[in-house]
Amino acid sequence: MSQQQRPRVDDRSVIPGQTPPIRPENTDISPTAPPAIDEPVIEVQGVYIISVAARILDMHPQTLRKYERLGLINPGRTIGMLRLYSTEDIRKVRLIRYLSDELGLNLAGVEFALAAFDNMSTINQRIIDRLEGVPAAQQVVQEEMDLLFNSLNLPVDR
Repeated sequence: MSQQQRPRVDDRSVIPGQTPPIRPENTDISPTAPPAIDEPVIEVQGVYIISVAARILDMHPQTLRKYERLGLINPGRTIGMLRLYSTEDIRKVRLIRYLSDELGLNLAGVEFALAAFDNMSTINQRIIDRLEGVPAAQQVVQEEMDLLFNSLNLPVDR
């Protein structure tokens, strides 16, 4: 059996008897024109797949899956169902780690503390919104909320 030599990938020669493939037109991969004004533009920043998020947080991806299963975090999903962690998700996982590692809470306690933290943040924002146009009052409310967060050993929500 005689084996015919195959051309190497970097070999620019054409196999005898065959014509080279035709290059399709418009194969330029440079950015196209900006979308029309009526087209919605979705701006996403700081979105990470689970392996990258786990590396950022220095934890095992299974821990992130566990937190999701317990409802502590809710990462977005791609069409292919890959988990996408936002910067807000990363911040929340850091808070979960602080509550469990530094304050010694179990995951049920973490769930309760997160709910309280979210409620306090919501109340803070509602008060600030109602005091719009009164910067001195907004400042006082913000200082009082910061004191409350500090007294509970929670990070100041800003």
